[in-house]
Amino acid sequence: MTKPLAVLSVIALGAAGSLAGQAGTWTVAPAVSLIRYDRTSALSSTASGLSTKLWPQASLDATYGVRSNLRVGIYLGASRVTTSPDYFPLVLFRTGSNYELWSVQQRVSVFNYGAQVQFDLPVAPAFSPYLRGGVGRHTLYPDVQKQNAVSTVSGSEFMLGAGLRYSKGSAALRLEVTDFMWSNFDRDALNPVTADFQNTVFPQDNPKGVRWAKPSLTHNLRLALGFAFSPSSGGNQ
Repeated sequence: MTKPLAVLSVIALGAAGSLAGQAGTWTVAPAVSLIRYDRTSALSSTASGLSTKLWPQASLDATYGVRSNLRVGIYLGASRVTTSPDYFPLVLFRTGSNYELWSVQQRVSVFNYGAQVQFDLPVAPAFSPYLRGGVGRHTLYPDVQKQNAVSTVSGSEFMLGAGLRYSKGSAALRLEVTDFMWSNFDRDALNPVTADFQNTVFPQDNPKGVRWAKPSLTHNLRLALGFAFSPSSGGNQ
């Protein structure tokens, strides 16, 4: 666990514990969503626009109401994606005087998790916009068969988002957009091919994404639709 995540977790848990005797409830919010990974990552495409690289993701938030408009808690997310061949050097096979070039892909499981703070901005009895932010980690699990080993790719992430909650009776629907910002993500860590087999003989044939710069923050945008409920009271949140 990174130091910022540990500090925010302590603050969140401490606040919840200190106010346990006051009015407040836990809210659980599962959601299904579509996530568009940064165009500089190997989890997206070099094509402009949304293209076809929208991946389904399942997520779960659990927050505690510190005040009527302030909640603290945790967030979790999981998705299963395929890396794009646009960002890796081609694999070069040589048999006598014959050369063969192959593109590189693999399946990857992506998890993100961390601590969050949510601010509610009530504008009407049924509608309540909200802002959320947090800090956490992302962990990627590459294909074991492609890697020939069990390995992970991890790093820090920062989360910022905004949403709208609509309450009716004991149920509440939530629609939100969130940016998961990965710090210093290195897409080359997802290349399962060793340097000895990467194409250096015909570099002009390698995909153009190989030469794309790696930013200090990659922006992964998610659109989520879900619902919220309070296990303790059964009421809407």
